[in-house]
Amino acid sequence: MAEHNKKMISRVLIIGLLALIGTNLATYYLTAGQVGQSAQDEPTVIKYEPARRDADAELMVVQEALHTITEYYFSPVEKEELVEGALRGMIDSIGDPQVRFFNPEELEEFMTDTEGSYSGIGVRIVESNGRIVVFEVFPDSPAQRSGINPGDFLLEADGNELTDQGVSRAVELLRGPSSVPVEVLIKRPGADEPIKLNVDRAEIKVATVFSEMLDDGLGYIRISSFDSNTAGEFSSQFREMEKRGLGVGLILDLRNNPGGLVDQAVEIAKLLVPEGEIVRLVGKDGEVHNTYYSSAAKKPYPIVVLINEDSASSSELLAGALQDRGAALLVGKTTYGKASVQQLANLTGGSGILLTIARYFTPSGHDIHEHGIEPDFEVEMPEILLYYNYFFPGSLEEGDYGFEVETLQLMLDQIGFPVEASGYFDLSTGIALTNFQIASGLPGTGKFDDLTWVELREALDLAARDNDEQLSYALELIRKPGLWTITGGLD
Repeated sequence: MAEHNKKMISRVLIIGLLALIGTNLATYYLTAGQVGQSAQDEPTVIKYEPARRDADAELMVVQEALHTITEYYFSPVEKEELVEGALRGMIDSIGDPQVRFFNPEELEEFMTDTEGSYSGIGVRIVESNGRIVVFEVFPDSPAQRSGINPGDFLLEADGNELTDQGVSRAVELLRGPSSVPVEVLIKRPGADEPIKLNVDRAEIKVATVFSEMLDDGLGYIRISSFDSNTAGEFSSQFREMEKRGLGVGLILDLRNNPGGLVDQAVEIAKLLVPEGEIVRLVGKDGEVHNTYYSSAAKKPYPIVVLINEDSASSSELLAGALQDRGAALLVGKTTYGKASVQQLANLTGGSGILLTIARYFTPSGHDIHEHGIEPDFEVEMPEILLYYNYFFPGSLEEGDYGFEVETLQLMLDQIGFPVEASGYFDLSTGIALTNFQIASGLPGTGKFDDLTWVELREALDLAARDNDEQLSYALELIRKPGLWTITGGLD
């Protein structure tokens, strides 16, 4: 099948996930307060100054419309719903996808996401065909201790049905006061009957930084997003790596990082970017409102940053600073291109607007908005290895057709069971799937089911690491003679 169709499939998968998990989706929130303040200042919000009465004439038509609808419309309507609809209409008319309106419940959820902690059971969930699926179980969480696994289907929470109720409803029921248990009913792939578990809720700190030593002196750090705990997590793990002899090099993985809090990216940049400028914020008047600087010494080892098409916002800020200042080489694909900065405005009644108030520019003055950051070394990677975790199709069998079938075919091909990615579940697809099932110790039914997905996901976990061409290229660069000259900007 055509390459653009493959890209469409993977893009649908990643966008679908980001729209569902409700974590770090709209955290492009400037915690430095009003533009021009230091990143260490207390967070503030935009304040509304009431207009003079003679300037309110343009609002009369809104008031008249509200009165006319509530008084004369045939069916009863709630005034609060009309007002919220009007506010959302204003936001939509701006045409900026980063500007968002939050009703009180949505605002509370948004603030919880940016804080990086909440009281719950410690899972990340998605919705697939109406079913609530456990996408990730956080380490050392109540969910992990209770035996909940990725791929489990959540059927009920405290007796409340979760299927076809949406992710927001599931989140509402799973979260609650610490130490207060929630009874969940799960359906495990391969199990005949549902399983009932009592899970104690606890304060959950969402990890966004993951690190390991790949070799003596060679470190790897992945940042999944930027919330209020990210800089602290990074600093702690990075300092520990340096104590263990981080002398060969560092690989910083920002792939699939949608961004987050600007101040967190700035604080991490202060550890890695040599003394000088990190980023500048420019307002609508074109004037530079603030510039952030680093005072760090240049690292005595090379740094390579991994980026791709879904590296956005604060991750682009960090990557751009490292590239412009000659502190790192970038490997992968051109980034998303989101360089606008949003700030929260609280409204009367507990609602709020996330409003674009500035745009950031890299130290060289590069405007990456809608353009992205180009890597120093462009390296392709099979997109199925980046997005396979977002695949929850349910059952598939011979005769089915669509992008879910094509995605399954791409997965099978990637792990050594070749089949044409036609999008049609034909006889050859059934044979390839049967061979995979038998090799995995499953009954060779030739039908894709939940248990087959568990085994396929495990196989792809291994393939994603073993066949990570971008990571392999980064490792080659670090060990390549002459890298120091390249990173110093002399090549």
